[in-house]
Amino acid sequence: HFDELYFNPITFNLMITVTNIEKSFGESKVLKGISTVFETGKTNLIIGQSGSGKTVLLKCLLGIYTPEVGTISFDGRIYSDLSSDEKRELRTEIGMVFQGSELYKAKTAEAKAKEDAKNSQEEK
Repeated sequence: HFDELYFNPITFNLMITVTNIEKSFGESKVLKGISTVFETGKTNLIIGQSGSGKTVLLKCLLGIYTPEVGTISFDGRIYSDLSSDEKRELRTEIGMVFQGSELYKAKTAEAKAKEDAKNSQEEK
């Protein structure tokens, strides 16, 4: 069964190119001239300190946020130039798992802890 853990029958061939993107919220410029390439078949990481713009970058890659400057391309297709149908089709090839706090943004830490404890008790 060990081999099954690493077998993925679905192969994605998207190469993502980010060119000089900038994103601001009000007076706060979060992304400042970010450029990078996420290569097909390679492990790509986005790391940085809390508040450095990692989540904003990911949301730009997903089309949730639109950068004010620069381009994001998927296999040479510039996202902002795609039609609504083309964007919808592209999104079927992309996925993201948010970190825990993003999933429970509306809950307080105390409410989340109580829910986790309750779920833990039910599993036993």
